[in-house]
Amino acid sequence: MLPLPEDKHSPDNRYSILSVLSPRSFSPYNLSMRSPLPLALSLLLLGVATCAHAARDLTFYLVSDVHVGMDYRKTTPPFGSEAFNSHVAQTLEVLGKVPGTEWPPSGPVAEAMKGKGPVPRPAGMIVAGDLTEVGNAKQWQDFDRLLPWQGSTPGKYPTYALAGNHDGGSAGPVRQGLRERNRGMLAAGLVATLSDDALHSAWTWQGVHFINVNLYPGDGVKAGAKETSMWNPESSLSFLKSRLAKIGATEPVVIAMHLDFSARSTWWDQPKRKAFYEAIKGHNIIALLHGHTHDITRLRFPEDKDYADFGGTGPRFDCFSAGAFKPDAKEGQPFPGPRYPCECYVFRIVDDVLVAAHYTAEPGGWNTSKHAPQLTFVKDIKVK
Repeated sequence: MLPLPEDKHSPDNRYSILSVLSPRSFSPYNLSMRSPLPLALSLLLLGVATCAHAARDLTFYLVSDVHVGMDYRKTTPPFGSEAFNSHVAQTLEVLGKVPGTEWPPSGPVAEAMKGKGPVPRPAGMIVAGDLTEVGNAKQWQDFDRLLPWQGSTPGKYPTYALAGNHDGGSAGPVRQGLRERNRGMLAAGLVATLSDDALHSAWTWQGVHFINVNLYPGDGVKAGAKETSMWNPESSLSFLKSRLAKIGATEPVVIAMHLDFSARSTWWDQPKRKAFYEAIKGHNIIALLHGHTHDITRLRFPEDKDYADFGGTGPRFDCFSAGAFKPDAKEGQPFPGPRYPCECYVFRIVDDVLVAAHYTAEPGGWNTSKHAPQLTFVKDIKVK
């Protein structure tokens, strides 16, 4: 693997009071020594500054299934790939307005975020696969233009992209493009480690470890598939294990992939899901992020059937899917306008509290459907 020291662009370095206050102004040697009070006050302020520097305040986004290049030929009127890509650009404009938005007005996230201000600018956005519709070179070029790793206008926050099942095989233009993209992010200090072939990546934001395993965590091609097919996870499970071996059991970890974790999935079979579970069950996995289903969900892995088959005694982990970052056709016509959809999970970790809320660009911004209470989430990520 290709190592790099701790992410030099990490938001770790943005929150110290000492970075905005002159150290000289609080030096005990610059205060009168005739009274112990100034010295005590100085030491107290230095202690507060140290605590502020250690505090975590991290925001990031999850979107998925952009399907750049989608062509709805049978709609009336036809909704071609150029119109579709224009829609993606409009939706990115909507996302660019999320920082500064107030949190949902009621519920557990509202309580957890009380007094902590509106949604901050994110450290980055994770795009959990199906970047393109068919994985050809033109669609990859369009995706890379619309969502460059340096950040798209107007957001300008780094974008971390994963390969999905629509994105072609190991030798195709999307995975090859992702390798080059990841190398650029490594050189810029936005990722800390790449797999040997540069497809899988890992980075750390404010003490939270992120691991990107692309399609799904596995070793070896699916039975009957070619090595060069999309069914090759390209040793992502081995990469995941090697990263986890360097991370303490209580340190928070987020794993991003494309396929979902359903026990009914035919995309990756139960033996592979069990191998993944065995690899992660001894770690503090605070979130599993995925796409693929186009559904907005917060579920648990393993599901009941898998959990029973895996022994029924280990931990279960929270899984999040933001839905599809693309319009769908309905009754022969595509959904109109940039607000369909703007499906984005917004995560914020303040100290050891993780909150998650689903943003839809509906009036008021946040998901207000009947499922919203299940999608809104707060938990303590510190291992007791």
